[in-house]
Amino acid sequence: MTLVATVTLGAAVLFRIPSDFRLEVSIIVSLAAATLAVRSLFTGKSLWALLFLGILGLFTPFHRTQFSQFVLSILDMATLALLAASPIIFGRSITPFVLKHSKPDVVITRH
Repeated sequence: MTLVATVTLGAAVLFRIPSDFRLEVSIIVSLAAATLAVRSLFTGKSLWALLFLGILGLFTPFHRTQFSQFVLSILDMATLALLAASPIIFGRSITPFVLKHSKPDVVITRH
């Protein structure tokens, strides 16, 4: 869900989508923010949960925001950065397919 929200919001920021599609972007980002807020609460990271709940409040599709286009662009980019950093916040590796090789135990003794 977070990846979909990151790509959607990234496209919205990059291509400056018209306000007609803002509702769809808000719904996707709201779902991701709610998911990340719940995950934050379950992992004991309450400060991050409050931050993701704030994003949920900003992107809720139930009301129209009265921010200027400039402020909306700043909020979109800050939210995009936070969504992109969420794997780091939760301690998951960004490259999960890296193989980890253990070193063999070598004991060198002198005679």
